[in-house]
Amino acid sequence: MHIIVVGCGRTGSLLARALAERGHQVVVIDPNPDQFIRLGPNFRGRTITGVGFDRDVLLRAGIDHAQGVAAVTSDEMANLLVAFIARQHFKVPNVVARLFEPERAALYQAIGVSIVTAAEWRAHRLEQLLCQPALNVMDTLGNGEVTIVEIRVPPAWAGRPFAFLFIPEKVIPTVLIRRGVARIPAPDVALEAGDIIRISIATDALEELRAQILQAGGIECAS
Repeated sequence: MHIIVVGCGRTGSLLARALAERGHQVVVIDPNPDQFIRLGPNFRGRTITGVGFDRDVLLRAGIDHAQGVAAVTSDEMANLLVAFIARQHFKVPNVVARLFEPERAALYQAIGVSIVTAAEWRAHRLEQLLCQPALNVMDTLGNGEVTIVEIRVPPAWAGRPFAFLFIPEKVIPTVLIRRGVARIPAPDVALEAGDIIRISIATDALEELRAQILQAGGIECAS
């Protein structure tokens, strides 16, 4: 995957190194070239000195063929601009942004951007959102027998009823999030591509669900 990381602070540099180590093509953008020292001498990606929401800078970084963009600067408005440009102008499928003010969450989600809050500023969480956007594990219950996941509805499932995911004793869809608004829908509500569904699932059924999502057009990270 070709992934652009905007911001080379602690979180951005950790994320960029982790992605590069997995074999992805990584480009890091930061206005301060001194920040690139955080990447270490063995970093195999590219670096570009510039402002992350500058269209020319993004084009130099290859945004026109990027599969993922992470906006992780310390400036939330800059992150929002980067996310908006990536999603709305260049149609990048997987965009993650660092969020400081929770009340702005709906604004990000309305344009199809995954968010990471202050409590989740871990490179691992960002990598998970970038590389496994179709299915994200949120929690496990009991001794791990049940897993709570969020899935992003793939294009092939658009128009199908919310309840089609229900499998007795295996899969129970509970919440639908559409354009940042969460609700418990009627079983016959039609799904839209990009909807997020929170599901309780028997852990031993996880891989089957993941395979179904990928078969339907969901995207998963691959080295």
